[in-house]
Amino acid sequence: MSLRLKVLNLCLFLAIGGIVFGILLLKTSHTDFSSQDPIAEFEAHEFNHFVSSLNEAERGEFGNNVYAVYGKVESISQTGFILKGGIVCTTADSTDLGLKKKSK
Repeated sequence: MSLRLKVLNLCLFLAIGGIVFGILLLKTSHTDFSSQDPIAEFEAHEFNHFVSSLNEAERGEFGNNVYAVYGKVESISQTGFILKGGIVCTTADSTDLGLKKKSK
């Protein structure tokens, strides 16, 4: 078997594997976090200090949960906003959220 044929077989194998992996990713269901109740409520400064005190392993366990964080809006962009206290909230489109700077 020539080197060229081996490379073509490898590329074909990788392409088929990529297609199968992509299909499996597309079939996984999305978790709708907007319908879940928050497990804890924090002010923005409290939440920032709480997360900063955790080590990397504890932060990894922290994800995939819903937390209610309250605070004043410090800045707004099209893809999210920043609460005073350093909490960054990302959204798909934040232009229709009705937020204004300094609003709570």
